[in-house]
Amino acid sequence: MIRFIFGGDPHARGTNPRNRKDDYKAALEAKLLETFKLCRDHDAAALILAGDTFDLPDVANSVINDLADLLEECPVPIYTTAGNHDIPGYNIQAYRNTSLRMLERIVPRFHVINDDAPIYFGTDNEVMLTFTPYCGQMDVDGWGYSPEVFKEDEHRYKVHVSHGMLLDHTPPFDKFTLVQEVKTEADMVLTGHDHTGYGVYRRGDGKVFCNPGSLTRLSASQSELSRTIQVALIEIKPKEGSRTGKMYGEIKLLPLQCAAPGEEVLDRSKIEADQKRQYAMESFAALVQTSTGERVLLDIPTIVDTIAEQNNIPAAVRDLALAKIEEVRAAG
Repeated sequence: MIRFIFGGDPHARGTNPRNRKDDYKAALEAKLLETFKLCRDHDAAALILAGDTFDLPDVANSVINDLADLLEECPVPIYTTAGNHDIPGYNIQAYRNTSLRMLERIVPRFHVINDDAPIYFGTDNEVMLTFTPYCGQMDVDGWGYSPEVFKEDEHRYKVHVSHGMLLDHTPPFDKFTLVQEVKTEADMVLTGHDHTGYGVYRRGDGKVFCNPGSLTRLSASQSELSRTIQVALIEIKPKEGSRTGKMYGEIKLLPLQCAAPGEEVLDRSKIEADQKRQYAMESFAALVQTSTGERVLLDIPTIVDTIAEQNNIPAAVRDLALAKIEEVRAAG
């Protein structure tokens, strides 16, 4: 049996995201240390990460050095690929000048695979691990989930890691691939990029897909508040009753015990204030329409004067606002 631990996007950074109430950097460190322990406890052959190791292509040296020290504590080799946050302008050709490349150079057990070159595991190299980094071609007509090297080897169990937008539902944007429809020669596909994740999805044709979600919470959306921070335990073993030695893969999600509930670390006050502002604007728009949907002509200066008076706004500010309105009106 061959085991791996698989984790979603780490997004290492030196500052707190806008909506975090805790110490983001310390939280990520605790999650990685617990993940390393799971590698040891389950005798994993390697730790696989989905990409987006960093939150920016070029981070401060202190962020690189601190993460390098932390990764040195991992008891097994670490394999990952470049995510969209790791490279500038989605240009994988610029990888050599990124912080991720620097991290790879200073941590011997940390490997970034940005080509089709497979890594083999098992006594007889019976498991093949491949990667596809993020690039502009990702998810165009389902691209990014079946490397050409798979066509040359039909006998090994194939695990493919792709930093693509593979989803189990149709989102409100265009560039994505549905897990139900994606074409792949892989037996198991592991993805990141989408921070919410879809957990584990076993298709009717026997192919297995997994995105456990990001290791970190960068936003204070409702989905981030409620989701479980977790990693995946992957076990690949001979299929029971198979005389040909065909391998079979299973995935179990392991919640990280150190991860605090979303409501303890995320602050939604700014989001809720933005939502109230948007609601007020929509309500105002509704008020200035007639029952037939036509716009009502408004005396803008009178409105500005009323608002200024009700809120004790200085006359100079009121006059400036009126002047700006006139500039826009004249330009239109």
